[in-house]
Amino acid sequence: ALARRPGALAARPGKLAEGAGYAARLLRHRVPFLPRHTVVEAHGGDRLDGVTVAALDAAGRPRPGSERRLDCDTLAVGHGMLAHTDLAETLGCGLDGLAVRVDGEQRTDVPGVWAAGEATGVGGAELALAEGRIAGRSAAARLTGRPPDPRSLAADSRERAALRRFAAALDAVCAPPVRWAERVTDETVVCRCEEVTAGTVRAARADLGAGDLRTVKLLTRAGMGWCQGRMCGPAVAGLAGCAETAVRRPFAHPVPLGVLAGRDEDGGDGDGCDAGGVTDRPERDRPPPDPDQP
Repeated sequence: ALARRPGALAARPGKLAEGAGYAARLLRHRVPFLPRHTVVEAHGGDRLDGVTVAALDAAGRPRPGSERRLDCDTLAVGHGMLAHTDLAETLGCGLDGLAVRVDGEQRTDVPGVWAAGEATGVGGAELALAEGRIAGRSAAARLTGRPPDPRSLAADSRERAALRRFAAALDAVCAPPVRWAERVTDETVVCRCEEVTAGTVRAARADLGAGDLRTVKLLTRAGMGWCQGRMCGPAVAGLAGCAETAVRRPFAHPVPLGVLAGRDEDGGDGDGCDAGGVTDRPERDRPPPDPDQP
């Protein structure tokens, strides 16, 4: 996918060099690279001791007969990255897909609110810095009642465009296989917080008529635990055939500076706080209350 986007690669020669360095390390340690393959099964009892991998056909399905087992004690799986948008959503900011929607000045659709960095789409530290500079100049100008000078944003806007193209190319490389849901067995635990299996999610749609992610959550408890669907939301939506929507309760709340500094006003260790009556000690062993729970 990256090779099919030469413009995005050419615009970031530093990333090419970084990627070449990773490839050289793999070669040096004789780590095999298997493009268009996927892990179809993990093996082990108390610990992982191996995985089965298989080649994928053009439709994203494992090719029969291509399976082979690899002995290992660690498995890492990744299909892209998700932005944290809790604070922006709480303020009422709209989303484009899974990222906060912003204009050319990094303004959200809520007046007086700018967004930059991970919330507007994961693209690395350089992109976050460019967006932050644009947002800062825009906010400073708008506070005086004037639009920012386009010349002050030009260089960072070009940098942002190039970095976003590279991030989009990387997203395409890391996208989940098209037919991934077909390979998830009913016994697979999808929501680890509440130990909800894929079979339970499928039954909510097929047998109980759940037509949206919130209804699936109410019927199965998937997404009602600590992560509030941050980890399992995309998988639950894919298995249920529902659009992915924000149905979680944000964790965000005011945090006193004493907590961030590691101490409270009384000289404690900052593990809890008494400013405004906020403390996390009594709730430590319980997930946050969920408005959708009966």
